[in-house]
Amino acid sequence: MKGTILENGYPSIEELKNAHRFPSEERFQKGPVAVIECLQPIPCNPCENACRFGAILVGEPIINLPELQEEKCTGCGMCVASCSGLAIFIVDKTYSATEATISFPYEYLPLPVKGQAIKAVNRAGEVVCDGTVTRVMNVKQNDHTPVVTIAIPKEFSDDVRSMQRLNVAPAEKDHECCADYTYDPADPDDLIVCRCEEVTVGDIRKAIAEGADTITGVKRRTRAGMGLCQGRTCSKTVSKMIADAKHLSGDKIPLDTARPPVKPVPFSVLAGDEDI
Repeated sequence: MKGTILENGYPSIEELKNAHRFPSEERFQKGPVAVIECLQPIPCNPCENACRFGAILVGEPIINLPELQEEKCTGCGMCVASCSGLAIFIVDKTYSATEATISFPYEYLPLPVKGQAIKAVNRAGEVVCDGTVTRVMNVKQNDHTPVVTIAIPKEFSDDVRSMQRLNVAPAEKDHECCADYTYDPADPDDLIVCRCEEVTVGDIRKAIAEGADTITGVKRRTRAGMGLCQGRTCSKTVSKMIADAKHLSGDKIPLDTARPPVKPVPFSVLAGDEDI
């Protein structure tokens, strides 16, 4: 994978390593450890608050990229479900002589079960290898974000970051973006789509029924996409829900208005002569 997160929507391995987002190989050899693949300076620090060992530091200002204190990290995984951008993973390269495990947030139904064979995918969602589910942690504390752990061949441990969704037909070529999501009346209304603002399927259904036919229209009625990640994790799903509900193809739904990254400044700076 080449390019940057701004070009592709996901970071490349090279970009992550250049930004020192990977723990050292020495730490990898000591057991499971968190890999924080966060590259965008936005005001966000739930990962810092979630770590009871003080292994993640954001500090001040709140737009700092989180830094892993790898000597303090136990690989417990409490930070994985707390990350609004779904950008933290637990990697264990010591799982066995031939396999590593990857733990990742998984907000799709149906959930896999322990022992199930799956297709492991990379950051772009491309199938990389076969894998096996070793654990599914779906406790109340995770707030609707199960954490799935899979075992994969060790040589793919730097590439694999999730698994292919279950019971989903292959996407059509012309509608690959979120083509695997169906606006299904059977989906529970309390299923969360926008994690940052806790907007549910029911909220979005109501907005569409009231006339919202764009992502911006849904945003104005529900706040979906107005949170810390600025729609990174929900805008494509919202787009597909609108398309399905209106019986349109995905390319007929306008994209959301892009918001470039900004740095928060105090009012004293705006009101005075200080340089930003």
